[in-house]
Amino acid sequence: MRITSILAALVLAGTTMVAQEPRPYHLYIGPTLGFVSGGINTVQATGRKVNPTFWAVPSYGVAILAPFSPETTSGFRFDFGVTTVGSKMRPYESYGGETNWKGNFDEHYRHFTIATMVNLSGFAFGAGFNIPMAGTMTAKDGSEYLVEKNTLTTAIDVRLGGIIPVWESEMGILNVEIMARYFLTGVYSDGRYTAGTPVDANGEYLGGGQDGEGENFVPAGLTLGVSYLFDLIKY
Repeated sequence: MRITSILAALVLAGTTMVAQEPRPYHLYIGPTLGFVSGGINTVQATGRKVNPTFWAVPSYGVAILAPFSPETTSGFRFDFGVTTVGSKMRPYESYGGETNWKGNFDEHYRHFTIATMVNLSGFAFGAGFNIPMAGTMTAKDGSEYLVEKNTLTTAIDVRLGGIIPVWESEMGILNVEIMARYFLTGVYSDGRYTAGTPVDANGEYLGGGQDGEGENFVPAGLTLGVSYLFDLIKY
């Protein structure tokens, strides 16, 4: 009887030890891909107009998720990759020989972006540093003008959105992501944005021309995409 009691106590103790074994810490890393994005320049000079524009595959990169604790996937999110912002510009009322603001071109600026966010159960917010890579202005006829890289500068954005897990397995987590960004600074060096100066209906510069005057390109945008974050504890 005594031996049976001892064996039962040992089994119970072993079960308790297994049940209380702490969950290991999980670190996640994987690719991100933007499917579609829309954006607009949030400022415009006198005599010019801006409108939203949309484009495909606006971003791609790598994300790291460092949870606050082993029991949650809420934590710090770090993103590294290529992102794009854009806007439609109507330079002046009779641009391109057209009337009533029908003439326009699309602007896109590509950056290498380093961003930090806090992810709280799918609700994410943070900031990003955007290092210029290239810029283009594309007319309606398809002709393209390359922006000189030395006119661009590093810009800072703030971001807010959702990182929604839609499928989870032992390998990792598949997320659908929707992220809004607003830039606190312009993408051009001061006075270097040629479409930021005030003009009349025929495109003639007002108030002294381009000598350090005018608005900057300060974008805002929304991106829809996905990410797959591998659980590194499995590898």
